[in-house]
Amino acid sequence: MAVSRLFILLGHSILHHPRSFSQPPLLKLNIACIPHSLRLKRCISSAVTLESETPALSEDAISAHPWPEWVNFVDQLKVKGYITQNAAAAENGGSTVEESAALYKELKLVKDACMSFARDRFDIFKLLPTSDIQAIVEQGCPSVFRKPVNSAKRLRAHLQIDEGDVCSSCSLRGSCDRAYVLLTETETAARTVDVVRMLMSFALDPLVVSGEVEDKPAGRELVESSARRLLSELVELSETPVDPDLPKPASVVHQKKKQLQFVDSSDSRSSKSIDLKPGDWVCTECNFMNFARNIRCLKCKANGPKASSMSTGGGGVEMKKGDWNCAQCSFMNFASNKQCFRCQGPRPPRQLKPGDWECPNCDFMNFSRNTVCKSCNRERPLGSALQDDLYTRKPY
Repeated sequence: MAVSRLFILLGHSILHHPRSFSQPPLLKLNIACIPHSLRLKRCISSAVTLESETPALSEDAISAHPWPEWVNFVDQLKVKGYITQNAAAAENGGSTVEESAALYKELKLVKDACMSFARDRFDIFKLLPTSDIQAIVEQGCPSVFRKPVNSAKRLRAHLQIDEGDVCSSCSLRGSCDRAYVLLTETETAARTVDVVRMLMSFALDPLVVSGEVEDKPAGRELVESSARRLLSELVELSETPVDPDLPKPASVVHQKKKQLQFVDSSDSRSSKSIDLKPGDWVCTECNFMNFARNIRCLKCKANGPKASSMSTGGGGVEMKKGDWNCAQCSFMNFASNKQCFRCQGPRPPRQLKPGDWECPNCDFMNFSRNTVCKSCNRERPLGSALQDDLYTRKPY
């Protein structure tokens, strides 16, 4: 009765509506009709596709480094043949299991491989995003070592970033002997090597490897995110082979190598052409070339050159900020040398401002306001803290 009454009320509108509410019958696929082998093959192919799109990381790799992008980059170096298991294990002095974990956080295990890859893939530099390169260099250098500093300066010169503005805001300028130094025109050619050296410095930073977040300086998160994107770009771009028609960049020569011709006393007719490095010297008695560390001639035991000729390293090397001359043998040493390279004499005390202090662990010079070392996070020595209190204590 209720159904017939509903049809009387709505039946007229339903019959005369331009559209019908009825839908065509759906085609139902009977899965049972599909052969079992075909269904299994489709499931297997889908699983393989998913695994190929998602890179799988080993448990050792995940626990060794917090950046998956760095782990993928190191794994790519292994796939390309830049890192071999035997060579890395021999360098690390441990077993294969220990090497697999240390490979992602030890600089000595990956440095040569990273540099070889960067030199081979010189073509990648122009394809990297400029915004990310600018982000990793515009706030300063990752360390005070000369090679990372020079790479950062080359990248800033390439991007036309003012070097003075960067150095004035850098927290490492007090201990950097290259602060405010501008590169010459022959030194400003930026390459893939410079980018990889910067990424390697950031990825292997002790703060990054340890996973500490609280001690990171302001703005470091933006730098690290750009560095991780660049690592992903390197992995992706390395899949494309180098165009054989591209010319290789010319090697950068910072200074002309001086070649000396000398005659061996044992055979006056033979002569050899050798490269004289800074500090090396030629004996005036027997014409034997000695290394800079030799105080006396290795062949005839004659005394080395006088202090006047050794003060410039034997080759007219320009003395930079922080470099020092040994008080015992007058040999010029780099700022990073704690003792004389030639005679192992002690370095003279640095000229520190009142309150500034040197870290006894890494020899980094810190400002008076630093309670821990900016380089290795070691606590300030008690003696320097008391001395700083004498300078900062008010007279009332």
